[in-house]
Amino acid sequence: MSAVRRVEIPLLHDNHTHTSLYSAFGSCPDLAGLDALGALAFLRSLPDDRLSVVRGWKSNELALDSATLAELPPALLINRSLHGFLVTDAGLPFVEAAVPDLAEHRGDAAWREANVPRLFEAYCGLAGIDDAKLAAFLESLVPQGIGSAEDLAVASAPAFRVLKANPRAAAAFAGLKLFASMPPEDRAACSGVKLFLDGAIGARTAAIESGWIGEGAPLMTYDDAALLGELAAAASYGAGLAVHAIGPLAIEQALRCLEAARREGLSFPLVRLEHVQFISRDQAFRARTLGIVLSIQPNFTSDTVDYLDRLDAATLERNNPFRMLIDEAGFVPGKDLLFGSDGMPHGIAHPAACSLFPPVPGQRLSLEELVAGYGPARGIEGTVTLEIDEARREVRVAGTRLG
Repeated sequence: MSAVRRVEIPLLHDNHTHTSLYSAFGSCPDLAGLDALGALAFLRSLPDDRLSVVRGWKSNELALDSATLAELPPALLINRSLHGFLVTDAGLPFVEAAVPDLAEHRGDAAWREANVPRLFEAYCGLAGIDDAKLAAFLESLVPQGIGSAEDLAVASAPAFRVLKANPRAAAAFAGLKLFASMPPEDRAACSGVKLFLDGAIGARTAAIESGWIGEGAPLMTYDDAALLGELAAAASYGAGLAVHAIGPLAIEQALRCLEAARREGLSFPLVRLEHVQFISRDQAFRARTLGIVLSIQPNFTSDTVDYLDRLDAATLERNNPFRMLIDEAGFVPGKDLLFGSDGMPHGIAHPAACSLFPPVPGQRLSLEELVAGYGPARGIEGTVTLEIDEARREVRVAGTRLG
C-alpha cells in the first residue's frame, strides 16, 4: 500500500476562470467525464424540440463529421477550451433565430477568435444567469478547495451586476466594448479590460508557429496598429488590462505593443498576461522589466501530454516553464505570478497533481508556491485537506472545513 501524505491548506482563490459563464452553464448538459462513445450516445439522447447548449465537448476526443452533425438533435456544442463551437443541422434554425451572428460565422475561426467576448455573451444569454445560479456555482467550488473566483471575461452587463453583488465573485475583467458601455460606477467596480490576442490549443488556433500536427495554425486577433488602438482606448478609461496570450507569437506581440504604448506615454494601473504557456526566457525578463503580472494555469501543464495529437513533443515540453519564471526571471507566486484554473477543470486537486508530478521537471511547483500563487479565498474562510499520493502521483481533496 502506498504512503499518502495529508496536508491542510487554506481555501483558495481562483485568479482566472469565467465565473458568469460557468454559472450559466450550471443548468446545461455536460460531456465532461464521458468517453467518445458515451458522449455521442448522450448527444443522440437530447430532446428534439428545443436547442440544447452542451458544454464540455473535447474536439481531440470526439470529432464530429458533417454526417453525424446532420443526424443529431438540436444542439450548440461548446468546446472545452471555450474558443470553438459546433451547431448541429437541427440546431441551426434555433441559433439563427436567437443569435444570428453566431450562425453566420460558425465556420469562421478568425471571426470566433476576434469575438470571444461576443461568444461568451451569446452562450450566457442562451443558458441564462441569475443570483441563484452564481451562488450554486460558487458553492460547488468549495468541496474542490476553492472559495472564490475571478471572472476573466464577464459575459454581459446583466451578468456583471450579478457578480458585483457577490463578494466572492466581484473581481472581474470585461471586453472593451462592454467596459466602455458600463456606467461609471460599474467601470470603477470592474478590474479592467480583457483582450484576446490568439486562440487556444484545443481549438488549434493558439499563436504557435511550428509544431502543429495535422490541422493547426497560429491565429492572431489584431495587427499591431489595431492592438495599440485597443490599448489606447483602455488607457483612456484608466482601466487595468488582462491580455490573453498563449503562444509565443501572441506573447511577443503583447510585449512589443506594451513597450510601444509606454513610449507613447500610456499607462495602466495593472497589466496581466493570461496563460503565457509558451513564454521564452527573454520574454519573461522583458515582462518583469515592464512590471507585468503573469497569470498562469498550472492545470494546463497536463497539455504537455493531453495534446500530443496536435503539437509535437518538443513544442509541448516548453509549456508552463515555471522553474525558469521563478528561479531565473524572478517572478514571485502571489505577487507577480498568479494561478487559476480557467475552469479546465476547477478545483485544486488537478493543478496540485500537475505541479507536484509534472511531465517535465521545469514545470514543477512546490505546494507552497502553488498555494501562494492562488492566494486565500475572498469573502469566505476555511481550509482544505489534500491527500498526496507520491507513489501514484495523485492528489485528492479529502475534505474542506469552513470558518
